[in-house]
Amino acid sequence: MKFNFEGIVEFPCDVERLENGNTLISDAGNEAGEGSEVIEVDPLGQIVWRFGEGLKFAHSAKRLPNGNTLISDTNNDRVIEVNKKGKIVFTTDSWGNNTGILSDRTHISYPNDAHLLDDGTLAITDRNNNRCVITDYSGNVIWKYDKDIKHPHNCDILKNGNLLMADSDGKRVIEVNRDNEIVWQYGDGTDKYLDWPRDADRLENGNTLITDSRHSRVIEVTPEGDIVWEYKVSYFANFYDADKLANGNVLISDQQRHQVLEVDPYGNVIWLFRNYRNPNKINSKLTNGFFKTRSEDGNPEDWILFNRFAEGGGKLIWKEDEKPRPCPGLEFDRPGALCLQQIVAVKPGKLYKMAGKIKTEGLLPGSFAYLQLAFLDSFGALVEDASRAPKGTLFTGDKDWIEDSFDAIAPENATAVEVRVVICGKGRVWAKNIMLL
Repeated sequence: MKFNFEGIVEFPCDVERLENGNTLISDAGNEAGEGSEVIEVDPLGQIVWRFGEGLKFAHSAKRLPNGNTLISDTNNDRVIEVNKKGKIVFTTDSWGNNTGILSDRTHISYPNDAHLLDDGTLAITDRNNNRCVITDYSGNVIWKYDKDIKHPHNCDILKNGNLLMADSDGKRVIEVNRDNEIVWQYGDGTDKYLDWPRDADRLENGNTLITDSRHSRVIEVTPEGDIVWEYKVSYFANFYDADKLANGNVLISDQQRHQVLEVDPYGNVIWLFRNYRNPNKINSKLTNGFFKTRSEDGNPEDWILFNRFAEGGGKLIWKEDEKPRPCPGLEFDRPGALCLQQIVAVKPGKLYKMAGKIKTEGLLPGSFAYLQLAFLDSFGALVEDASRAPKGTLFTGDKDWIEDSFDAIAPENATAVEVRVVICGKGRVWAKNIMLL
């Protein structure tokens, strides 16, 4: 039976408390890229509006003065406006005679945030083009900032006309003026202050609210850089968005525990929305590691094609002539990551060994493939950032079949593990004889 993802929040991104007291949530969807949608929930957690048709990784949603909703449809490389009935009334795909091309001959790539400004223009955080761009509704570029930033998130235009943005891979938050000069900064590019910030809001008191994602916290800092408030949790939350509400509380999206929470100034959770249900089978032991059987969708039985972070590309392939039986592989052609994975139950504190054979083809410099164990807790949340999860050898270039193995101890809060074959960048990888001992 096919799982119904409608209304189920798997990976919340942007959150917004509406004037009517409801909460607007952008959901990126599950690991396999299914179920992305924007939902509006009332204070009792009832879904009163939703839109999901055609969305691939909905990153942000803003309710507009006319009642429509502006959505960053990230893996479709577009921004759309949807009316209350769910009809698309605007799409950036229409720019440049329906090519999506802007006046500067570029195409937005992995937009993760979009705002309608007071003058009727759009501010779009164009992540993979490493910029924030302001355009009109016809796609004419009015202004942009693209100096020395990498993979920005959630650019906001301030009342003074400056731009506030999270320079995520630069590990800092910056404010720039219209002359493209940095006039304020928090963070120095190291983990000391911030590690992958993805949202920053300028508050009425002049302070700045920042989600410090890999440090699993939200902080409020003064113009002088002093932390005057912090909400931090003991688990890996991967907080994405945080908004200061009129009542003084803070609304936060917790991506790893698949929930949205409102906390008061003392750190008490006073409202929470979580309706997540894991549709994936958790096996008591690794099964079909030699890929003897396939499911109806063409994937190896009991394995999942994890493409949430594949940025709209990649596919599963088969090496049909491999002996003694065909083996699966992954083909990828862009930044991001693609995984073939299976979830297996584990015991905390136990030593596990993952082993298997890898074959690579055409993995360009900067691209690589590897085996990995990404441990999960009882909430179905990663216990640490995936980039830091235990992994084997990083393979590049063209490699004939190589056997690889590595050991990892299941953390004390782990209940399951994602057994993964991973590719990052352009090329192909095949795998066989995967074992978890």
